[in-house]
Amino acid sequence: MKTMHLYRSLGVVAVGMMSMLATSCEEDIDNTASRNRSEIELAPSGEYIKLDESKPNETAVTLKWSAAHDFGEDYITTYKYEMQLIGSEATNIKEFDDDGEFFRSYTNEEMQKILVDHFGLTTSTIGEVLFTVTANFEGPRLMVPDIATATLKIKTYGPKQYKADNLYVGGSAVGEDNIKLTLKDEVNKIYSYEGALVAGKINFPVDYADELNAIGPETADAPITTGEMTGVISDCAEAHSWVIPSAATYRITVNMSKQTVKIVEAGAVVEAEQMFLAGTAVGEEQIEIAQTLENDRLYAWRGELKAGRLYIPLTFEGEQSMAIVPEVADNHDIEDGQLATFRQALINKVDRQYWTIPSDGTYRIVLNKEEKTITIYSAATDLKPLRVSFNNTELGKNPWEQDVNVLHMYGGFNGFAYDAGTDEETGKSLKYCQVKYDLIQSLANPKVFVYKGDVLPRTKYTDNYGKANAGWVNFSTLRYANNGWFVGSTAAAERNKYNGYKEVETGKIEGAVVGQSHNRYAYFLIPEGCNYVVVNIENNTVLFDIK
Repeated sequence: MKTMHLYRSLGVVAVGMMSMLATSCEEDIDNTASRNRSEIELAPSGEYIKLDESKPNETAVTLKWSAAHDFGEDYITTYKYEMQLIGSEATNIKEFDDDGEFFRSYTNEEMQKILVDHFGLTTSTIGEVLFTVTANFEGPRLMVPDIATATLKIKTYGPKQYKADNLYVGGSAVGEDNIKLTLKDEVNKIYSYEGALVAGKINFPVDYADELNAIGPETADAPITTGEMTGVISDCAEAHSWVIPSAATYRITVNMSKQTVKIVEAGAVVEAEQMFLAGTAVGEEQIEIAQTLENDRLYAWRGELKAGRLYIPLTFEGEQSMAIVPEVADNHDIEDGQLATFRQALINKVDRQYWTIPSDGTYRIVLNKEEKTITIYSAATDLKPLRVSFNNTELGKNPWEQDVNVLHMYGGFNGFAYDAGTDEETGKSLKYCQVKYDLIQSLANPKVFVYKGDVLPRTKYTDNYGKANAGWVNFSTLRYANNGWFVGSTAAAERNKYNGYKEVETGKIEGAVVGQSHNRYAYFLIPEGCNYVVVNIENNTVLFDIK
């Protein structure tokens, strides 16, 4: 068999070789001659290799292969050697060779650089590397190539990855046996545990591949906080610990994606994705109590309850294990209309910890999860909307009185577009305002109104005095007349003489003027991108923001 020496290259195919192959492709493959002639074998130095950073020049990987079948002097045999990291988008490493050695070797440092720098494998990670040797035969007839493959698992060295096959709670606060955490969110790799711990130290042992690691704080014996704490992953023997100050039931969340740890005593802070009303005062089906639009810390509800027991279950990570109950066990008084503190208890303890709703009726419940306060209003103590009086010349009624239960946006911000139809109370044709921009009354405070939705338009519109501005708006109680009760800006304005316009900053609370005087002609200029407005007619303030 003839041989030809080809130069060794990285990721490059010789042009002359490609030309020869292209010519040969016109011939038929001689399956008869090449069938059962597969003789090449590829033998690696091991199936699993852990690269050693302390021995950079020591050989880590070797591969040997045997010669292919000899088809005689009329054929030239060439070998293509190829390396591929399975799952990598980087180009394969290819070499063409026939130097009679049939051998490759790599030091720890060489293989580390190939896997990390070329293929993009992360440090301290196991990668599956596919090695392929292909023998091609060039001669009178095109023979089927002879191919041998070997797959090795090779682990790089360097900084550890935030990964776990299993995650545990360990340390003197746990006891002799580690406790396995539950994987709650597979996509974001969030683990959790809730249970009793004693005063002592705690960290989180990690099983990952052949490593025994642990997640701990950056410094030794760090005190726990109620917020998310940075967790560092290191060898188990070198990991630091957090300090649990006292025996209690704790809720633990380890977020592998964010590389954070949260350890809080159950009841220390309110952790909830949803809150519900439950108990005999509610009935068989729980009722969700919603987060308010104006304050992320506030939850509020208003509706009908029966005489009976009431408690508030919390849903966290898809489970209901805790509930909000009265601060003092066996004290079931709702303290009608009074601000009271609450506590959290395991949901299986609510047979002793609950509020007693004294009678059937309409109730309002307002809960602040950060300050851990709750107010339960009966119909007798319930908060009332603001009742206003003004001249309604459209109806010829002086004075005209109404409760402010909704506020409409009024002004040139939308070119004074309005919805078709008539007002339900008066039968008058609608004009000036659109329902989609109405501000909704808060369940926590009927004197607070909120818009949260699409970005508000900022149409440039010229007023009756030739003044053009973009996005001018104020707030009205009527949709069919422009002589209602208004919330206007503090800009100077005078009826039949000139309008006033107030430029506002996103996120800054502005003062407001209410009533039916010149404030009807004093407008705010909506800032760009605004999709959130809060009007407080108890404090006479307006907020424009982006949320």
